[in-house]
Amino acid sequence: MAPSLRVLIAGALFATGGALIKSCAFPSLERAGLRAGIAALTLFVLLPQARRWPSRRVLALVPAYFAATCLFVVANTLTTAANAIFLQSTAPLWIVVASPLLLREKPAARDLRTLAWVAIGMTVCFLAPMRLQATAPDPQLGDWIALGSGVGYAALLLGMRWLGRDGGDEACAAVAWGNALTMPIAFALMPVFGQQPTWGGAGDWAAVLVLGVFQVGLAYALLVRSMAQVSAVQASLLLMIEPALNPLLAFAVHGERPHWLGWLGGALIVGAVALRSVRRSATAARSAA
Repeated sequence: MAPSLRVLIAGALFATGGALIKSCAFPSLERAGLRAGIAALTLFVLLPQARRWPSRRVLALVPAYFAATCLFVVANTLTTAANAIFLQSTAPLWIVVASPLLLREKPAARDLRTLAWVAIGMTVCFLAPMRLQATAPDPQLGDWIALGSGVGYAALLLGMRWLGRDGGDEACAAVAWGNALTMPIAFALMPVFGQQPTWGGAGDWAAVLVLGVFQVGLAYALLVRSMAQVSAVQASLLLMIEPALNPLLAFAVHGERPHWLGWLGGALIVGAVALRSVRRSATAARSAA
């Protein structure tokens, strides 16, 4: 299978998250914990490079991984799948803000213009009128949690960049151990937020099993094994299938209808990031020529 096709499949698997998370009746933190535990087992099976005790550098990424993934699950239980994925996609905005401080990498002027459009799209998402739905019972709180997920995702990407500078396989270990440690953290936090574990039904376990094995485990395994052959720009473009497909799957499965302002804000965020990636790819091609 071509590496680019593996990345595209990974993005499509990621996109099933919104619909599957909403198909599961476990409390939100239990959903996140079970998904992470199953994903960790899947990754340890599929990625031999991950079968090592975590270093301090790997453990340093656990809070970011927890925030990116667990908050995304919680957000999906409260707001629409569209708003959850669109607001998580604001991660590049926070990367541009934090990268000069943490990695000493200054953004280009074009990056700043792109991030201005991302900020506008984020604002439009928050301006959309809140409409309660069976699958989005508290959209206002869910939107803020989704934004926190975007901050966590940005921290995770910055951490991956930090690990990748040494050219080792720590990224594989970081993803696997991030999932393995997210599970006990999520369960430990349940009483703090007034949640109690439940046994669930057969449908709930089927949904969380698919989430752990395919939506997270297999998807990350495909992505990690492809990044050596696919440029970061190409990968970012192929992964745009996730924010494009995620709301459509939620609509098809649950009939979830985000407000048109939510679609507009999401289009601004996804479009700005995709356009910047295309321009960066074109610039790199000219330089190589």
